[in-house]
Amino acid sequence: MAENSSVVPPPRVHQSALPVGMHPTAPREYRPPLSIIKFLELSLAITCTALHYYSFDDGDLVTGFLATGTFCGFIVILLTVMAGYLMKAHLHRRLSIFYSLLGCACFLTSGVFIIEAWEHAFRTRTRDLAITKGSIAVINGVIFLMDTIFTFRERK
Repeated sequence: MAENSSVVPPPRVHQSALPVGMHPTAPREYRPPLSIIKFLELSLAITCTALHYYSFDDGDLVTGFLATGTFCGFIVILLTVMAGYLMKAHLHRRLSIFYSLLGCACFLTSGVFIIEAWEHAFRTRTRDLAITKGSIAVINGVIFLMDTIFTFRERK
């Protein structure tokens, strides 16, 4: 049998050049792994919701509705994003940036409104919980902003 030298084998891809868990013959679509930042955002949103339960009287009805909607709504959004990652569903970068910017705006606004509503109240356990809730909401808003920056700078 004559050896056919005109057939060139496909180039070999070094295993370390591929993302973790990607097979060398798999399509080249890269999906970033589920980030620790998403877990941190979710845990802070759950913490804010628990604190909101124990310090619900924010003085202003708009502040109460905004905080409740933000905390509970983003728990649903973040759980959905995480479920999508676990099912290997692709979340478009623009949508991820939109959710992160929206989370940043909502959490910062809720946190500032809550702190403003409670800063001059008498020192009670409820006031301390509310100030803590507002502070955690502001911190979560900053984390959402960092998530937006990281997602925007991510290479395709």
